[in-house]
Amino acid sequence: MNYKETIISLLNKFANPKKMASFFVNNATQDFLFISPSGKPINAEGFKQMITGDIVQEKSEITKIHQFEFLSEDIAMCIFTLGSKFTYKGKSNDDLPTVTSIFKKVNNIWKIHWMQGSTGN
Repeated sequence: MNYKETIISLLNKFANPKKMASFFVNNATQDFLFISPSGKPINAEGFKQMITGDIVQEKSEITKIHQFEFLSEDIAMCIFTLGSKFTYKGKSNDDLPTVTSIFKKVNNIWKIHWMQGSTGN
C-alpha cells in the first residue's frame, strides 16, 4: 500500500460510525486538534467524549475527495466531504461537511494532526 492509500484508509476508518469516537485516540498525533464547525478546538480525548455524549452516529462515509497533496515527505493534506447522519440531543442531522485534514508521519506511521470541519447543511 502506498502512502496515499494508507492515508485514505485512515480516513475511511475515521468515517466508521462504530469506531469514530475512539479513532483519534489511537490514530492522531499527540498535539492533534479537531476544530468543530462552531470553531471550538477539541483534542482526541475531547472528541471521544463529544461523540459518546450527546451524539448518536448512524451513518458516516467519505463521499468525495476534493484535493489530496503531499506537502513534504512527512506531511500530507486532504480535503474531503463527509456524509454524516447522526442524532444530536434527540435532533436528527443529515450533514455533508467539507473537512480539511493534515497528516504527519510520526516514527514512520501516518497520523492525523489536524482536522477542521465546515457546517454541513
